[in-house]
Amino acid sequence: MVLLQGQRREIAPVVHGDTELLPLATVIEGLGIRVHSDPAGGAVTLSYQGREAALYNKKSLASVGGELRLLSSPAVYEEGRWLIPVDGLPRVLGPLLGQHVEWRPAPRVVIVGNVPTPRVGVTTFVTGEQARVVFEASEKVPFKVLQEPGRVTVSVGRDVVDTTFSQERLTGGIVDLVQFVGGKDNVFAVTLGKRFQNLKAYEQDGPARLVLEFQANAGEAKAERAAPAGATPRPAPAEAATLRTVVIDPGHGGDEVGAKGPGGTLEKDVTLSIARRLRAALTNSMGLQVFLTRDRDLDVGLDDRTAIANNYKADLFLSIHANASRAHGAKGCEVYFLSYQASDDESRRVALAEGGPPASSTPAGAPNPDVALILWEMAQADHLEQSSALASRIQEELADATGSGSRGVKQAPFRVLVGAAMPAVLVEVAFISNPEEEKLLSSDAFQGQVVTALVKGISRFQTEWARRTAKAERPGS
Repeated sequence: MVLLQGQRREIAPVVHGDTELLPLATVIEGLGIRVHSDPAGGAVTLSYQGREAALYNKKSLASVGGELRLLSSPAVYEEGRWLIPVDGLPRVLGPLLGQHVEWRPAPRVVIVGNVPTPRVGVTTFVTGEQARVVFEASEKVPFKVLQEPGRVTVSVGRDVVDTTFSQERLTGGIVDLVQFVGGKDNVFAVTLGKRFQNLKAYEQDGPARLVLEFQANAGEAKAERAAPAGATPRPAPAEAATLRTVVIDPGHGGDEVGAKGPGGTLEKDVTLSIARRLRAALTNSMGLQVFLTRDRDLDVGLDDRTAIANNYKADLFLSIHANASRAHGAKGCEVYFLSYQASDDESRRVALAEGGPPASSTPAGAPNPDVALILWEMAQADHLEQSSALASRIQEELADATGSGSRGVKQAPFRVLVGAAMPAVLVEVAFISNPEEEKLLSSDAFQGQVVTALVKGISRFQTEWARRTAKAERPGS
């Protein structure tokens, strides 16, 4: 979460159900607003240059200059601080400050004051041997071009940009997809096609433009056109292991609350909060396109979750959960990948608690009622080695970052993992049934540690798998 007023400030949100709130004191720091807090009376009053605004605990109403304004959800006083819904900031701070205040959900930015916001448009042109992508800005901006295996990224060095561009698929096999990823670096990503050969990039003035010209492998194209009828085409070289799209699954949701801690903390709320933070971190630090299977308190079927990942053609699938056990003092983190057989009795119990294996489609009385699960597991067969490697890296980073203890990498027949056509893991972050770990799971600091560990684990997996893939593709290796 970012606040702008001539500078960027990262502010972590507090998640209540499907609502994101920000600490009021942190938001208004340095703006010259005086605060009179009356927790006993259930109100806080903000004063600025003769104007006043008031918020009320657990109420969706605010008073600004004597006028009532409706908020999307209640303001809250908890743990000695006032929290306000992020989308309510413009309705309260704008008239109080007499300035422009805006919440932009796509880049996740709150803008306070007159912040220069250049507009960036994208146009594409495709010919037989070339694809051209043009970024046109309303003013001179610093473009940064970075070529990576399988894609090219363009970042715009401003706090925030205006763009109506989302994504566009191109034909011809030189460039497959152009999309706006966003994040703190305002990243546009260009996914390269099989015919891509080289890139030429240059800037123009009047208007300010960045032009990317992607050239095809003309020799290969001519050879294909000259090939005799019936000739067997040469297989395309294997693509380097590159992460572009990640789908994060916040476990449970809606009426399916998951596990409940002794203090009343719900698993579904913890997983959604961590998933939102992880989405922002992966977008900002790795420039990835990240989708959530749910972005609010919503019921989503177990089978639908991997279907979402498959529809997005995700490169990784992570399902986030909080563990529970009847065993007194159970604690620590576990990471699972799919297997028909659970690695131990405890793993089998966890799989059943998180939804269990898929119901068999075999007719009643059939000799093997588990045939459906075996067949569904085959969808993950090509990715089990990668899933195991991803699980190991995440487990190592989680144990190191949180200090809560490692319970190792395990296998179990998790229904939410079957059918995923990409490396897939399920992360049990900590034990919500343990009073100490329940408090950790509800804290901003611990959730931040978890997210940092997950990002490091994913980054390590990407680097190591790309190195391994490149070595396997070298002749004689």
